[in-house]
Amino acid sequence: MNAVEVLEVTKRYKKGAVAVDGASFTVEQGAAFGLLGPIGAGKTSIINMLLSFIKPTAGTIKIFDREVATQFHEVQNRIGYLPERPGFYGNFSAEKNLRIFASLSGVREERDERIAKLFTIAGLEGKEKDLVRAYSLGDRKRLGIAAAMLNEPELLILDEPSTGLDPQGRRDIMALIHELNVHDVTLFLATHNVRDIAEICDVLATIQSGRVAAPTTTKGFIATVRGTTVQLEADVANMNERVLQAIKSVKGVKSIECERLKISLDYRPGINEDVNYIITRAGGRLRSMRESPSLEEAYVRMMGEERVE
Repeated sequence: MNAVEVLEVTKRYKKGAVAVDGASFTVEQGAAFGLLGPIGAGKTSIINMLLSFIKPTAGTIKIFDREVATQFHEVQNRIGYLPERPGFYGNFSAEKNLRIFASLSGVREERDERIAKLFTIAGLEGKEKDLVRAYSLGDRKRLGIAAAMLNEPELLILDEPSTGLDPQGRRDIMALIHELNVHDVTLFLATHNVRDIAEICDVLATIQSGRVAAPTTTKGFIATVRGTTVQLEADVANMNERVLQAIKSVKGVKSIECERLKISLDYRPGINEDVNYIITRAGGRLRSMRESPSLEEAYVRMMGEERVE
């Protein structure tokens, strides 16, 4: 069964502004699906239609085989939602906030036990009694995920989950989201951050100016857009011709500079590990690795080219 089906969906706002233009894609149940595009591309409009906050101008949306336009009430309790900036009552404790959200979601049985479990899952143990106004943005995101999971949803929709977080906060949130997917929660992640997609999603579709491209595997997408050249630097104390020839024999090695052992590679999966194995066997160590261009640079370049077309 598909968790989400979007068929030829268009959304026009007043004065004819087109936010989504004939979008079609599906999300298999249990998958981690990414919708990747720049700010203003139409991602949030799609999320708002999935959640029945707004109606499409044309087209059909189904969640778990139910049409959102007429049967959303049959599936709404199977869906969790994390907005970009979760809203809470700042003068209430985090625990009281979750109790309020549980009541709104109709969660009554084993409510307190479920809330306690979610504080543990979200990594907020010991902060249950803290006022939410004292929470960092990262903790608010964690609390937002806990609130979204109160009804034990089968589909979790996330809008820009890592926006505004520092590197450590982003890593923590990504690890938490990945763990949820491991437990068979279907993820729908909308973001402009290509790294988030690369770390979490199995399948993705790009969106640009309201137009959604055909979904592809994340691995295939990365292989298409990422840099074709990788620069490695290594320290090898006992460099000799045998080690150099072993490195040169690795398929995809373009060139070697012996000073500080700079190696230029044509990207292919596993090539860094192949070269690093030879360096390690020679008693050396890999010092650095740099994609040229980086994944982010390649993605921005690709989206820029699509915009021109």
